[in-house]
Amino acid sequence: MARTRQIDPCYPFEKEIRALSIPARYFYILSWCHMSDPNKETKKIGGVMPYDLFFLKNNIFPEEGIDIAPIVAEIIALRRYFPFEAEGKQWLWCPTMPKHQTINHPSKGKYPDPPVSLQEDYRSGKLVLPLSRVELSRVEKNKETQPYWAAFSDKTQEELKTVSKEFNIYQLLGRLKKKEVEIPEAVINRICASYTRNKPGVKKPWPWFLITTKKEWEFWNAEQQIKEGQQWKKAPVAPAIAKLLAGMRIREVQ
Repeated sequence: MARTRQIDPCYPFEKEIRALSIPARYFYILSWCHMSDPNKETKKIGGVMPYDLFFLKNNIFPEEGIDIAPIVAEIIALRRYFPFEAEGKQWLWCPTMPKHQTINHPSKGKYPDPPVSLQEDYRSGKLVLPLSRVELSRVEKNKETQPYWAAFSDKTQEELKTVSKEFNIYQLLGRLKKKEVEIPEAVINRICASYTRNKPGVKKPWPWFLITTKKEWEFWNAEQQIKEGQQWKKAPVAPAIAKLLAGMRIREVQ
């Protein structure tokens, strides 16, 4: 028996729904009425209906002379339905349907749940559609425009934000980045702490920043030597900073 369902007003704005043709959207939403309810008592996950074109046509487009096979195929292609076989019959599973419903009195349900392997593949993200070329290009472009320190932890982001109020550390990090030098997060933590301790004595930001970066990086690498046997001189960034320092006549900042 068909069930009453809820439709979120935001649903038409979701990317996955907008990707469907208008007939497919109409069919997809009305198909929820013919899906099984999730039921904690019977441990049914719900969202299953018969993959029976005759049944679906008569219940969703009863009066229209529409071939629903291409519509169902479109919805499957966009990963809104997942077909499976159980009890000698074909079924369609819509994993998102139960998420959008508040069902106070679920029916016991006579439809089988999808195989556990299909459920696990869905939860793990294996069944997600690959990004289109346009989406991939957008993602890559975002990666290129984002500074490398944007990926650091919230704690480090807060430290950088605090220091930047009095010391333009973002500009200096960007200046080193142009020299293809990316400072590890642990070293940036040390630089921020060093600035907090010594800020009254920081008169020339760029020289201070270079010297402090070199010093803190060496300390960090010394720790890594103990842990991993690595050496500072082998770090590819060492020559780059040394070259920058050699080109400047600066004194050690206390």
